[in-house]
Amino acid sequence: MWGQISRTVSFDLNSRHESDYCLGANTNEFTLTIDTKLESIDSLQAYDLYISFDDKKVKITAGLRPGTISSQIPPSNFFFGMDTIGLAKVFGYLNFKAGNLVGNGALVALRGEWLNSICPDSTVCKIAYFDPGFEFGIGPRFVKVDSSVKIFSRIQDTVNTIIQIKSPSILEDSIDHLDTQATYSFKSEVFCGRATANDTVLLDCLAGDSILVDRIIIDSLRDVQAEIRGTTVVLTKQKRGIAGYLAMTIEGKAKTNSQAAERKIEIATKTSTCECAKIKEGSETTIRLFRRSKISSVKDQPVHEERCTDYYDILGRFIESDCPNDESAKAIRRKAFKLGNDYIQYIESK
Repeated sequence: MWGQISRTVSFDLNSRHESDYCLGANTNEFTLTIDTKLESIDSLQAYDLYISFDDKKVKITAGLRPGTISSQIPPSNFFFGMDTIGLAKVFGYLNFKAGNLVGNGALVALRGEWLNSICPDSTVCKIAYFDPGFEFGIGPRFVKVDSSVKIFSRIQDTVNTIIQIKSPSILEDSIDHLDTQATYSFKSEVFCGRATANDTVLLDCLAGDSILVDRIIIDSLRDVQAEIRGTTVVLTKQKRGIAGYLAMTIEGKAKTNSQAAERKIEIATKTSTCECAKIKEGSETTIRLFRRSKISSVKDQPVHEERCTDYYDILGRFIESDCPNDESAKAIRRKAFKLGNDYIQYIESK
């Protein structure tokens, strides 16, 4: 006889990653759970469940009983297997007079794997068929099934630690007029965010035209590990929720044949296809080179002061100067001498 109390029993298909692939877990596994809340009056003693999936993207590898409400089912009464390609089957039942399945959480779980987890991808898994085995109890059972869930191989929005790079924007230098290159060095600071754990980010010193990086020196670091590989720094942060820091000095050479030139070097997080480390931040340093002026090879001759005598007649008119190179003055002088020396006044001047 049905009683007066009725309730709705919900079964929701959800997905849980063992850990986000890019957050440090060396696994491509995921877990599907059938979540519910069961009370004794629901009198659920058995179930028959089919999960459909895209067999070209994922596979279902196991049905999980421990840690779920199905742990009350004896192992001999619990079965998992593939019904057809892309369709997994799980069913279980309690022994007679063993009571009912009771609990709040996962009725049962299924372990799955991505066939290719290198690149971000998604797929949909569904409950193709679900038959809950209600035996006796009070009132009819209304069953609500949330039968679809979308799963992701990687979460692109949270795959890597936020990186911030600070470098000087302008570095000025000068070179000798005979040289074609100048050495330089500058310090760059790298800040790692708190978001994730066990991140590895490649900091690449991307040299531009007519510029060469000689070496990179790690000055200091905190809560990170750093390894130098040529012009790349492999930076690994191992603690979740802890901000990391690295300071490094970059030494190199910039070449120019111009009187003045600008050379640029860029520091950025490096990425390749489908790696967890994405380009988030970068910094560019501009090196301005100034060529010194060429020193003249001709030495300036010392200036000798000459003292000259200017000649005037008795009326105060200029006649000549005795400066040796003034030929016109000499001619005037010779003419003036014909008038007689009594008419000449001698004045010394600079």
